[in-house]
Amino acid sequence: MSDVDQALQGWAAQADEAQLDAGPTLTDLGGVTAVLREADVLARGPQLPYLMQAMAQDMSGLPGPEQEALVQAVVRGLKEPHAAWVVSEAVDVLCSSPVMMDAMGRQAARTLATHVEDALNGDAGPAFAQPAIAGLLRLSLAGQGSPHRLLLLLTEISGQEPAEALERLPMLIGVAHDHFPDSGLLNVLSLLENHSSLSPAARADAGFELAIGELRRALEASDRSEAVEAMRRALFRFKELDRVQEARLDARAYAAAVESVLAFSSGSDEDADPSGLDMEARAARLEQAVAQLQAWRGRMYELPWLSARGLSQSAWARLVHGLRTATAHLDQPSWYSPAAALGDLLGIYEASRSVHSCMAASTPEGNGLALLIAPAVEAPFIRREGLFHHLQQALSIDPAFSGHPDAQALLAAVEQGRTLGAGPEGVVPGKALQGHPGLSTLFGSAPVSDGIDLALLDRLENLVQQEARGFTPTGHARVDEKMASLLEVLRTSPAWKAPDSTHFTVLLEYLLRFLHDRLDGQADLYGERTAYLGPAPDKPDGSPGTWPEKAVQDDIHQHLSGLLTPGTVQREVIDVASGRTDVTYTPEPGRRFVIEVKRRKTKAERKAVERDYLAQAANYTVTGPPFSMLLVGDHSNHAAGYSDFDDRVWVTPYARSATEVPRLIVVGALPIGRPTPSALRLSMS
Repeated sequence: MSDVDQALQGWAAQADEAQLDAGPTLTDLGGVTAVLREADVLARGPQLPYLMQAMAQDMSGLPGPEQEALVQAVVRGLKEPHAAWVVSEAVDVLCSSPVMMDAMGRQAARTLATHVEDALNGDAGPAFAQPAIAGLLRLSLAGQGSPHRLLLLLTEISGQEPAEALERLPMLIGVAHDHFPDSGLLNVLSLLENHSSLSPAARADAGFELAIGELRRALEASDRSEAVEAMRRALFRFKELDRVQEARLDARAYAAAVESVLAFSSGSDEDADPSGLDMEARAARLEQAVAQLQAWRGRMYELPWLSARGLSQSAWARLVHGLRTATAHLDQPSWYSPAAALGDLLGIYEASRSVHSCMAASTPEGNGLALLIAPAVEAPFIRREGLFHHLQQALSIDPAFSGHPDAQALLAAVEQGRTLGAGPEGVVPGKALQGHPGLSTLFGSAPVSDGIDLALLDRLENLVQQEARGFTPTGHARVDEKMASLLEVLRTSPAWKAPDSTHFTVLLEYLLRFLHDRLDGQADLYGERTAYLGPAPDKPDGSPGTWPEKAVQDDIHQHLSGLLTPGTVQREVIDVASGRTDVTYTPEPGRRFVIEVKRRKTKAERKAVERDYLAQAANYTVTGPPFSMLLVGDHSNHAAGYSDFDDRVWVTPYARSATEVPRLIVVGALPIGRPTPSALRLSMS
């Protein structure tokens, strides 16, 4: 046994769980000298992933020649790998480390492309095909590999390749099509679906990816009729797959989702204008299918880099939530429109087909950040219709806009603009809409009176810009990871069952997006509404001012009111646990979730926050589901900065008796009244 092997064994015997996840350092492997001496042997053996983990942690501190020697040893090891599973684990290390990506990403992509070619030609073991293609796909998404080379290798598949090499490729080909749409990939999937030498499971995978391809066509449609036609084709495939493959709960869930969305699309008497009972039945079927899918996936291994696991759960919940709450709002036909339903379906597609990655530290767009790369779907019809719908709702339902004297005139212009079609990008607006690009694009050539109140236009422009941002995935893996970790805790509750779990999941995602957005946002992000993020104005006597709790409360209320069903988000509701709530979300009668808002002048440390506010937040659950939220405006001194997004959101259980189902309170601490980064200074005390 070599020196490095002995050191590795000793480290593994003593390492804790976090250290095992991170992998050994060069010191853990016996030191740089020992590793350099044995680098070639390690790289060509099963220890290659451990060597790469050690390099990822320590390489930036090594002299240039030592770095280069280790990198070249790893590259040689990738060219002559010990086994296919070693390639798979090595790719995982490479694609999660900006340092390694920077050092050898492009070399690794070329090596993996060669492995793909050899495995498909029969010149190498067929088991190498799947990890090599997965690695090349991930590197191409991270900008380290050539998408053209990847597409060339995949679209040249003829069916004559070894069946063992093709067996695990359909899903990867489907993901490649999501991110690099090429009709040739769909042709290959069709070939694999009908390949007699492949297993039924592999052929079913190909059929599922073809159905996803049809769904993408629907989402990218330029009008409703085109979208409906593509959805019908996708629905046929999903249903057939569910019929012949009982274990394909993903196909069952998508079939229920597409069928529900079609119910809101005009075009046939069967699909149009669903009754309340019909909608309730569809929601129940979809909710059951999604619950089965998530329970199934909870017990199955999934590729950790594929799909935004936290956000995909909330995306499914959004569609179920829309159907359930629409049942109680059928007298408001504008509430849940075909475009709104399609928008929810688009959210499911984007989240479930996203890929976790990181960019090399040297790339200007990456800076070493972990990223969540969603498929690029323009979806012009869905996005434009969704914005129109949101604007119409604001002007006709939201008291903040509908009570304005100019609301009806603008509403008429909105409806005319919807009929005439959107203005082109860079449209020259009329005088009334100058400085309002979002509104200009939506109104198109519809006339807008020059006498419209400028302040109202400013607020509507902010509304449109915020809604447009809501259509765009955050791109940051931390939101998804936080969502997944919080849901994991919430699922431990015996009360975490539909429909409560569905409604609270949607609310949780909107809270996380609010916090993520406000942690980044400047004080003028949405004008006066978000001024509280920056320093408070001085008092009349010249002493330092403070922001009131109401500023945070107003912002979260307006944020949620624009996203959730009109009338379900209320403020200052009385007679709840003998008190009055700050913000209350009631998706349906008997199901109430409270967000308690606080403003704190001292540091919002976890123990202090829980000591001072947890009992009140928990008490609001006394006659409802045992889930609640606590939003704390941290108005302490931020002169030296503040902790990150992940540290400022957590779940705390709280039970008032030994027999009570513990209340699970989601806590978010948002720094307010904070200086700009350029004004921050470290405390030297």
